[in-house]
Amino acid sequence: MREEYYKTLMGGAIPTGLPGGFFIYEAGGEEKVIFAETNIVKLFGCETYEEFLEYIGGSFKGMIHPDDLLKIENQIEAQTVYAEKRHDYVRYRIITKQGEVRYVEDFGHLLHWSNGKSFYYVFIVDVDKNEYLNTNSNSYAEAEALSGDRETDSLTGLFNMAYFYNKVQTLLSQPDIRRQNVSFVHFDIPNFKLYNERHGFKMGDELLIDLGRTIKEVFSSATVARFSDDHFMVFTTLPRDEVVECVEEIYKAMLLSEDVNKKIKVKAGIYFMDDQRAEVGLACDHARLACNSIKSRHDVNYCIYDDIIRDNLRRQQFVVDHIDDAIANDYIKVFYQPIVRVKTGEICGYEALVRWVDPEDGMLPPGYFIETLEHFHLIHFVDEFVVKKVCQDYRRLCDEGEALVPFSVNISRLDFEVCDVYKMLSDYCEIYDVPPSMIDVEITESAFSDNTGLIKDACKKIRDAGHEIWIDDFGSGYSSLTTLADYEFDVLKLDMVFLRSIDKNPKTRTLMSYIIKTSNEMGLSPLCEGVETKEHYQFLKDVGCERAQGYYFGKPMPLEELLDKMYNDGMQWEIVNN
Repeated sequence: MREEYYKTLMGGAIPTGLPGGFFIYEAGGEEKVIFAETNIVKLFGCETYEEFLEYIGGSFKGMIHPDDLLKIENQIEAQTVYAEKRHDYVRYRIITKQGEVRYVEDFGHLLHWSNGKSFYYVFIVDVDKNEYLNTNSNSYAEAEALSGDRETDSLTGLFNMAYFYNKVQTLLSQPDIRRQNVSFVHFDIPNFKLYNERHGFKMGDELLIDLGRTIKEVFSSATVARFSDDHFMVFTTLPRDEVVECVEEIYKAMLLSEDVNKKIKVKAGIYFMDDQRAEVGLACDHARLACNSIKSRHDVNYCIYDDIIRDNLRRQQFVVDHIDDAIANDYIKVFYQPIVRVKTGEICGYEALVRWVDPEDGMLPPGYFIETLEHFHLIHFVDEFVVKKVCQDYRRLCDEGEALVPFSVNISRLDFEVCDVYKMLSDYCEIYDVPPSMIDVEITESAFSDNTGLIKDACKKIRDAGHEIWIDDFGSGYSSLTTLADYEFDVLKLDMVFLRSIDKNPKTRTLMSYIIKTSNEMGLSPLCEGVETKEHYQFLKDVGCERAQGYYFGKPMPLEELLDKMYNDGMQWEIVNN
């Protein structure tokens, strides 16, 4: 058989005036239409074949309603290219040259020349709108054909996760792919649930459709899927630098949307696959984890999975696997840092800080494990250990006749979700006979953004029991002065970022003076951490800050070492009436 095109000088006849007909188009590329019989031409409101080709741009793409194109091309590919059978059954809309929308059923079959070039032989039938929208199968054959819908996402028309996995695994097994770059890109919309709350689910769906279309247009030759919610995945063989360029193009396109309600910043994680024998699911996980690593960052919009992220994952796994043993074997330690009354220079408190001293790896920095424990909702185990240890140390100091000042303990926002913080404090204070006034509770300012009222109610209960409530890390993030008015608490603790920048930025002095003055006028006790020099200490005296904490007075250390240092330095403890 010769592989060539020929003009149709057919014998026989084709009935005219029928609501359907037959056409042929080339598979892949521009999907060029090379034949359409008269009924197809008329179905599109054209008079001649030449007029029809001009109207559709010579392509099968031009025959489909623009809103249906992405979904239909994906469904046809899923049913013919990567399925055991080579035929497709799909439904879509067309628009006639006169602007009329019609609903059609498409029955196609994929045929191949021996040289590898392929063609779709297709028969389409005009159906009424009701039949088009009918989801009940009329026959076993139709039910089998309609199963193609299982490969695509009903909202965006992109492939779904299951089909994406199967298709990409098949592609990776092909010899020519192994000679190409292989990349996976995960896209995510930060705080998409909040977007739905603000704009409604209809607008949220429209945003997902727009993002899916944008990703597909930019990664035009890639395999694109919507995995779930606002999570999209791309498999591409583009060169690595072009992958990054495409990601940045998508970021800019969404940020510069003409609709002000759809201007969003998308995040992306990129995984460049080196071992193409690896499992697709693992590759997708790497891209997702790279994306997740920058969700809370505002200075970057994409992250490439690398050794740093891989090491972070190993660290996370170590922490999760060993935290129980660390607590049971006393690898978790409580260190204390002194808090000083600025006016007198006397010690007025201790902050309890957690440390992990591993027998093999030595001291693990707090950032090494606290963030992981919070991420996996395990931080309450450590916080409860600290509260118990602080109460034990207070009782020991009391029994030994040492000077007593209040201890402050850090309580995570997540603690309020998984345990009864009030009961935990009350139980340990009762067991070790510790007055509630001697245990202060530090809570990071970000925790007060809780909308449920859970933390606010719990803090009131804790405060009413006699504990002081401190707002910790004020100024470290998006601080809001309304927090000072909306919540009842006793101490405002300014983050060390203030003093670190005071020598470089004169405006910081003015800002700190304003915050400390406002705090005092509201009946709050301002405390500034990060005091490292005599100049810092003098500045706090000048602006009326009540308490101070930092390396200038002492680093965090075990209680016995701290007491020895304070005695050697000639420090005094203020008298506390409890």
